[in-house]
This record gives sequence, structure tokens and C-alpha cells, in this order.
Amino acid sequence: MSELTDAIRFITEVKSARPSAEKEEIQLAYVVRFRPERNRSLFVGDGYSMRFSETRGSPFSNTVLSLSALRRVDDRPVVVCVVSPNSVRFLLANSTFLKKISHSSHRLRLDNVKGSFNGTDILTNYEGIANQPENFDRLIAFHAAFTWSENLERLVETTTAIVAKNVRFDPTPEQRVIILRAPERSAAALSSVRFAEIEDELRTIASQREPEILRAAAIDNVNLRGNRIERLVTGGLNLHELGDLSRGFDGGELVVDVKTKLSDRLSAPKAYNIDKMLTFLAAEGSVFAFLVLGVDVRAGAIAARLVPVLDQVLLVATTVQHHWAGRGSRGVTQLAGRFDLVLASAYTPKIDIAMAKGFLVELLAR
Repeated sequence: MSELTDAIRFITEVKSARPSAEKEEIQLAYVVRFRPERNRSLFVGDGYSMRFSETRGSPFSNTVLSLSALRRVDDRPVVVCVVSPNSVRFLLANSTFLKKISHSSHRLRLDNVKGSFNGTDILTNYEGIANQPENFDRLIAFHAAFTWSENLERLVETTTAIVAKNVRFDPTPEQRVIILRAPERSAAALSSVRFAEIEDELRTIASQREPEILRAAAIDNVNLRGNRIERLVTGGLNLHELGDLSRGFDGGELVVDVKTKLSDRLSAPKAYNIDKMLTFLAAEGSVFAFLVLGVDVRAGAIAARLVPVLDQVLLVATTVQHHWAGRGSRGVTQLAGRFDLVLASAYTPKIDIAMAKGFLVELLAR
């Protein structure tokens, strides 16, 4: 995002030097300086797209871009430069940061990508993070965890007010008791011989495929990169269920989901679908864990650690995405914090029973 950072700085300096400068003047100065490709109203730079818009007041209600145009560039930062009489500001407008689609929305369907979004459809705050340049790196890491299809499904629902397919899990009282015993099951797993055997098995697989994993880590698209690394660890499977693989475990089942952390990049991978996780944890003997795979491309090294998802460090790093609230489910979670701390050689996974139960109670209440 280095050119994007330079472009934002340059545009800000132009406006500062000439406070009366309007959209056309600022846009022309940007084009002369950075020479981007033009695709109708979009300017495509090195690793990002820019759309200039002008507003005379607040709120910023102008039509920004068609959803079909956004689709073509949604895999990189899409920035709207909003020029006001006395200021200039910037907003990320990728699909993750849209509340709904405004214009011609009555024709929008999953199989019919129609309509445009306005400035007021762009979130100015995403999960407590202000949508402004100093946070763009973090926000794009959040965006990278979701596919276009996932965001389109959400936008279709919120825009057209369709009734969402009900995938919400409503546990029986007996199932609720089993779910709330998951922290004890996870704590017991950490001292289980079988858990250690599975971790050794997965570490051995990762070690044997280290050259391929390092090559896959160079893939720029985060979803393609993650899927490729998952297939290398699981032997070709991408189940897209709760986890990537499962093993028989002490009379029950251990489900494992592979999460990759590149040492030189910010990342906030999607953690799990909450209803799918609760459904799984409602079964006796169920334990859900992440295989956290740390990849250091420069050093040519990888590290792997099998950790229950209710581990205290992972819980601190887990964020519930309220942005997805209102769907026919409890939504999803993301690993937005320092989940890679579990890779430290001195770290010993630990289940804080009270903390984990409180977390599950909150999920059940959603």
C-alpha cells in the first residue's frame, strides 16, 4: 500500500496548499503525479483504486460506485477521496465496509449484481475502528478474510430486506449444558496423550511440506493463499465446514481448523461461524482447536501449534463481527488480535474456565 499512502499524503498536501481547490483540480493533480489507469470513474493505481467525489456539506450522500464496478477491484483497497469546501478525507469502500446498496436496489439478487452505493452506505466505523487512513492496513486485513460472495449475500439481505435462510442453532437445555462444559473438555485435552499425538502428526506434515507452504505463502490473494496452505496440511481437502479436518479423540471428536499467520503481514482471518461451532460443541466429547501455522518467508521457516479455540490468548484475540448482525444466524468471528502469540516457544496453552464459559454464554445469548 506504499503508493496509496503516498497518494493520500500528496492529495492532503494539495488541499492544504490550496484550501479552495475543488474535486477536478485535486483529481488532475493526482493524475499528473501518479499516472493511474482510468476505468470510468475509478483510477487504478499500484495495488489500489481511487474514486474522487465532492460534497458541499454533511453527510456525504453522493452516489459513489456501482456494485458491479466494485466487484472487479474488491480484492484490493478501494478508497473514496471526499473533497469538501475546506477539507479532504478518505474512506475505504470495499464490500466489507458497506452497510447496503442504495440505487436500483430492487433488482439486486445474488445472481444479479445491480445497483450502486452512496457515501452514506459506507461505514465510518468498523467494529470500533475508525474508517480513516491511519487504520487502512488493519481494515484491509479484516476485509481480506471475507470473500466477495459472503459480502454479497449480506448486502443482498440488508438491501432487499429478504428473509434470511435460518441457520441459527437453538440448543435444547441439555445441549446448552454440554456446550458450557466445553471449557473443561478443552482443558482436559491439553493434558491428553491423544491431543499431543495429533499435534505431532500435524507438525510433521507441515514440516514435510515446508517448501510448498513457503511457496504458497507468496500468493498475494489472501483467500487463495489460505486455501492452498490448508490443502497442503490436510492432504487436499477444503471442506469449508467448521474445520479443515477431524480426528477421533478420547471417545469424542477433535475438529481442527488451520489458521495461517505470515510474520511480515497484518492479518485477521475469519475464525468460525458461531452457529456451526455451537452445534458442534453441543455433542459430548467435542473439542474444537486451531492449528496455528506461523510462516516466516524471509527466514524460510514455519512453526505450528495446536491450540483449543477456548485458549485464553485466542479468546482475547477473537472478535465477534457485529457488522454481520441481523442475519438469520449469530454471525461470525475473526482473529483480530495477537493470536500468533501462541506460537512463542515459551507459551503454554491454558484454558481459563470462567473466561471461556463467559464467552460461550455471550455467544449463546446473541
